[in-house]
Amino acid sequence: MGRLNAARFRTSNRINLGEQSNSANFAGKSETAVFPHHPIFPKVRMRFLLFPLLALCAFAPLYSQNRPDPPKLIVGIVVDQMRYDYLYKYYDKYSEDGFKRLLREGFSFENAHFNYMPTYTAPGHAAIYTGTTPSVNGIISNEWWDPEWGQHRYVTADTTVQTVGAEGKVGQHAPRVLLSSTITDELRLSNDGRSKVVGICLKDRGSILPAGHIPNACFWFDDKGGNWITSTYYQDSLQLPDWVKAFNARRLPDLYMAQPWTPKFPLDSMPESFNGWSYKKRLGNNTGFPYDLPGMLKSSGNYGAIRYTPLGNRLTTDFALEALDAMQLGGDAYPDFLCLSYSSTDYCTHHFGVHAAETQDTYLRLDEDLARLLNILDQKFGKNQVLVFLTADHGGAETPQHLHDLQFPVGVFREGRMEKLLDSVLASIYLQPGKYVQEVNNQQVWLHTEGLLEAGIAPADAAEAIIEYLKAQPGVYDAFTAEYAQMLSADYPFISEIRRGLHPRRSGDILYLLDPAWHADDQSFLTAGTTHGSPYAYDTHVPLLWYGWRTPPGESRAPVSITDIAPTLAAMLRIMEPNGTTGKVIADW
Repeated sequence: MGRLNAARFRTSNRINLGEQSNSANFAGKSETAVFPHHPIFPKVRMRFLLFPLLALCAFAPLYSQNRPDPPKLIVGIVVDQMRYDYLYKYYDKYSEDGFKRLLREGFSFENAHFNYMPTYTAPGHAAIYTGTTPSVNGIISNEWWDPEWGQHRYVTADTTVQTVGAEGKVGQHAPRVLLSSTITDELRLSNDGRSKVVGICLKDRGSILPAGHIPNACFWFDDKGGNWITSTYYQDSLQLPDWVKAFNARRLPDLYMAQPWTPKFPLDSMPESFNGWSYKKRLGNNTGFPYDLPGMLKSSGNYGAIRYTPLGNRLTTDFALEALDAMQLGGDAYPDFLCLSYSSTDYCTHHFGVHAAETQDTYLRLDEDLARLLNILDQKFGKNQVLVFLTADHGGAETPQHLHDLQFPVGVFREGRMEKLLDSVLASIYLQPGKYVQEVNNQQVWLHTEGLLEAGIAPADAAEAIIEYLKAQPGVYDAFTAEYAQMLSADYPFISEIRRGLHPRRSGDILYLLDPAWHADDQSFLTAGTTHGSPYAYDTHVPLLWYGWRTPPGESRAPVSITDIAPTLAAMLRIMEPNGTTGKVIADW
């Protein structure tokens, strides 16, 4: 096989963005030259040293280890903030061809959990596709204080690339922050880049991290223009591919937001959602159905509101189906990979809460989109030629005010004000004001070591003072240094999840763990909506469904981790697992 290098992959990414096929490899060699006609897995010659063994084998069939024909297409579906119970909470109102079809004809792992904290979108997508946790892949949150940069960073932000398809920084994103390979990378590396990989999501991070370092294309949504965009990491030209331009020119966001958002079923026929649910935020000027989307578009001048409605998922499906045809995914002998993430479920539930009719309606409409996608995949390829998996990047919590009203011991830890507060605490102890804390985020504290040393304060002493203060705050279960976390007993609650969420070059100096049902967020979450991030089951328990190629129907309640998805895919495809994999191959099906 010809030599693989980043330059050739980058060239291929740009060549194959449009209607190119996979018939040529990146080096321009013929397929015959690259893949001479010999089996990848040669037959094993059996040598029998003992006569009894030879006699025994005369009565038993001999099996050879042959590589199965790969699927035409793998479709990885991540439903943002989908709790496991949504599979069954809304089951009676799902159609026969969406979630029910996946449950009926596919294989469901009913006990799938994330095995680290914090449970956020970027770490979730990275863990699914790298087969490992933040401790290895480096994606410790959506944003954090980056000691390597010396400043706050958003996970995929990259100023070395330019926006393609819009103005400003909205397209300045790339996957360089990801420290390990993905299953999509390994698929491309397995066959000299003949497999195509495409990432699609309203959120940049939900598209970029799954597609890995060497995809053919990644696209995300620009609220201002209402267009799908990308960055120069994925292509040389500052112009979008023609098919993307043509799709954007159809102005589907204008069409979808020209009508109010009304529920699919009358509210009085949706007992799955709580009657009179009031623990939700306003969307525009509305506090309930119908939602005036035309008015929101007119008043805001952008398309951001579409993210909070089922229409964001519909638009994502529309674009994914367009990419399927325009990029000829599944069009040759080499399996392609579509990384498809649905974000509107996350925006909606953050805003309205887990028991809102708006949340239920969003899932019922997503069910329609899944049915549409699966039906088209069946028509184009046949069920046995496509491998689909569906999971989530994290779960979601109950609204604290709702639980409080039901007499639960809950609350919100005001993390957003902790940075200044901890500076004040240290100033009062050492009688010297200063900048001592860089950032408080993700239940971690980054110390400003230089500021402490300049003030003559030992960082270890400052850390001890902060820990004592944090331990005294309502809702804080415990606090300790990152170094001490590595020394705690394996019996300490959630210590394995905590350790797997820490990266030595990126994570904070101090950690704190909150009580169950407590969350670190702003005050608005106390009374409305939801959030996530904890190691508790409501944030870690997610669906894991497989469907199609070589997938028998059934279910298992054996425990599996989200990091098991990538190595399982690698085993099924007979390729190498991602280079940082710590998950295991799922064998129980």
